[in-house]
Formats: sequence, structure tokens, C-alpha cells
Amino acid sequence: MRSDRLTSVSAGFTLLEVVVALAVVTLGIIAGFNLVVQISAGSLHMKERTLAGWIASNEITRLRLSGEFPEVSQFDGDVEFAGSNYRWRATVSETGVEDLRRIDMDVAYADNPDQVIGRSTGFISPTAPPRLGGSGWDAAGESGPGAPENVEGENDQAVDSDQPGGNEQAGETQPPENQGDTEGNQ
Repeated sequence: MRSDRLTSVSAGFTLLEVVVALAVVTLGIIAGFNLVVQISAGSLHMKERTLAGWIASNEITRLRLSGEFPEVSQFDGDVEFAGSNYRWRATVSETGVEDLRRIDMDVAYADNPDQVIGRSTGFISPTAPPRLGGSGWDAAGESGPGAPENVEGENDQAVDSDQPGGNEQAGETQPPENQGDTEGNQ
């Protein structure tokens, strides 16, 4: 009877094997969770940097469109963008090129203006005077200085007031005027 007990092989796991397996699985789960947290934090950081870049670009564009040529200085402002409040700081400096200034724009959260989350750099020059001899058309399609005069034969047709740009004879096809014999009788 004793010999039967000694020759039988145990078919289960020992407590030590189970504890080691649980430790390995736990470490894997913790590593996976940390990876997800790092990816989320990186994604949030990239979102912050992207929004800050857009804010900086918007403020540089706003300064360009104002038509003013800024003095070498530093100024700042607040803006609400994408549901958050931000503070931007512009530093205008010389470039060494006449009539060209550099604008360095820093963007931070309004409640922590010392921690910059995004930067952008742009350049500005005085507004260029209108070109002479150019097309001369403004954004509304009106002619201005330098616009071509109506050349005889161009745009002679009446325009239907109900159809923008339409022709009163829109349904009719007119044959071309006699431009010579095209049958080889030259």
C-alpha cells in the first residue's frame, strides 16, 4: 500500500506555481495600464500643443490683418479657445531687414501663464500699397485703378437680372458669323 502512494504522480499545480503565475499576469496588466495612461497623457499634450499653435497663428494673422506695423515691443492678451482660457505673449523684434519684424508668440493657460505650452514665430512687414498695372479687381468684383477697360466686343450681351451671370438668350444657339469659306475655296 505504501508503494502505491509513492508511485502516484501529482496532477495539479503547487501553491508556489499559482502565486508566481498570478504575479506575472499582474505585472503584465500593470504594464498595459501604464502604457494606456502614457498614451492618453501624450495625446492630451499633443492636443494642447496643437491648440496653442492655432492660437499663436491666429494672433499673428490678426496682427498682420490689422494693417499696423508694430514697434519693437512685448505685449500680451487673453483668448478663449476650444472651451479653455489661454494667455498669449507676443515679442516683436528687429530682423536686420528693413521693414521686416519678427513676432515670437508664446501661448499658455490663463491660470498658469509662466508655463508655455506652445510657440510660433511669424514675420510682418508694412502693408504693401496697391499695385498699379495689375488686374485692379477688388474682392467684390469692382474695377479699380489699373483695371482693364471694357474691350469692344467683350461682354456685349445683355444679362438676365433673374439669373446671375445668365444670358437673356440662354436657350438659343446662334450660328457663328461668316468667317470665310472653310470648304477649301480660298
